[in-house]
Amino acid sequence: MSKEKLSQMISRELLSMIESGKFPPGSKLPTEMELATHFGVSRIPIREALSVLRAAGIINSRQGGGSFVEERTGPTILHNLRIENDDAEWIRYLFEMRKILEPEAAYLAAIRRTPEQLERMKQTLEWLKVELDDESKIGMEADMEFHRSIFLATQNPVMIQAMENLSSLYERALKITLQPNLGLKKKRKAVYKEHEDILGAIEIEEPELAKIQCAIHLKNAEKKLSLFL
Repeated sequence: MSKEKLSQMISRELLSMIESGKFPPGSKLPTEMELATHFGVSRIPIREALSVLRAAGIINSRQGGGSFVEERTGPTILHNLRIENDDAEWIRYLFEMRKILEPEAAYLAAIRRTPEQLERMKQTLEWLKVELDDESKIGMEADMEFHRSIFLATQNPVMIQAMENLSSLYERALKITLQPNLGLKKKRKAVYKEHEDILGAIEIEEPELAKIQCAIHLKNAEKKLSLFL
């Protein structure tokens, strides 16, 4: 079994313990060493598993204090994040495609975007900020429109059509990655900052930087998804 699969197995097991009430909201998790002993592994996959749970908004870390289950995490919320097997397979395929298409779309947008297209991206980013400031909303529609505006700025009709064809899967994946952030201001600010960094690179016409910022955003989103797929 690879290290990645081992850490994913551990993160799922820890999630199951949280859902069952063994580690209720607000409670402190065992130390990395204690978890390593419990699972019979080194601390490396434990750290990776905890990182996935943090990215998904299930736990938080306090400096010098270990890892704690989020106060607002509950069985109902976690249950709603489950993905049907058929959906999970397609969402995995979607992310393989997103990692190919989106960084390149950001690259091309930084080269080709018009002033009007840049303004549209800024407007969708502002919409996303408003949505994320409202703790009752997950910001899916604004997030989706931001990514769509980048594809439009590529001025590549094939890439734009590919984005539109994948829109329903995009929405499903976005819902999964954004839902855990409800009520978590720090996580929501991080999501906004990732989008802001992509737009910033596109605005100053730095294609390589735009590509990198997009790749970072996708890596963080995929880390959240890995817990639920």
